[in-house]
Amino acid sequence: MDKNSDVKVKSLEKAMKILECFSVNTPELGITQIAEKLDLSKSNVHNIVSTFAQMGYLEQQPNGKYSMGFKVLEFSFVVNEHLGYARAVYDIINDISQRSGEIVYFGIPYRDKVLYLYVAHPMSRLQMMPYREILGETAPLFCTGIGKAILAFLPEEEWDDRITKDRKAFTENTILDYDEIIKELKETKARGYSIDNAEREPHIRCVGMPVYNMAGKLVAAISISGPIDSMTDEKLAEHSKLLGEEIYRMKQRLYK
Repeated sequence: MDKNSDVKVKSLEKAMKILECFSVNTPELGITQIAEKLDLSKSNVHNIVSTFAQMGYLEQQPNGKYSMGFKVLEFSFVVNEHLGYARAVYDIINDISQRSGEIVYFGIPYRDKVLYLYVAHPMSRLQMMPYREILGETAPLFCTGIGKAILAFLPEEEWDDRITKDRKAFTENTILDYDEIIKELKETKARGYSIDNAEREPHIRCVGMPVYNMAGKLVAAISISGPIDSMTDEKLAEHSKLLGEEIYRMKQRLYK
């Protein structure tokens, strides 16, 4: 817990911190695990978790641990509908996926992370790869195709706040040195598109570009991802041209 937090309702902060403990990597947690993670008493955690379970935000599993409940999905639907991106961009990212023959991701900036909203898989390869939804997943801005496409084209004065402070290496190619990250962002901006050189996922290269709305505001980014063997520099440049064409279509539909 952040002892220096200046939020006004400490009990509410504590409760929300408990929900934030759950993630894709830790979908199930026990009372003791949560208490140790947040440095809280087990009785305090138990009372809060029990309340969340009664309200449907958490659900107790047969093994005694808890996971996110279906109630949370209602909020993801509300947020997604409010953003309005699904109707504006999903057919376009699907077109890009079919034309490129690769997986296409669409995400928006969220503090120092990219928040993924949509993914499109090429029909020709659905039998070769497992399809998965990505709505709600996050990743650092500094080491992902979409993230660097967002970060590089934001005002430079925002870079420091949006570059993760406690950076960790996801692969042997992850750039961790701050000065090297800044250099990479400047090169990305000059080039016009980002490159994730297997920095987030091993053996995967991505090319990404920012997405602007009709008012000229950077609101999102999109990337094409594929196996490192086939995503040569020439292929990345080719895909960047495809993204540039389709991003213009997106812009005509994005009003906020």
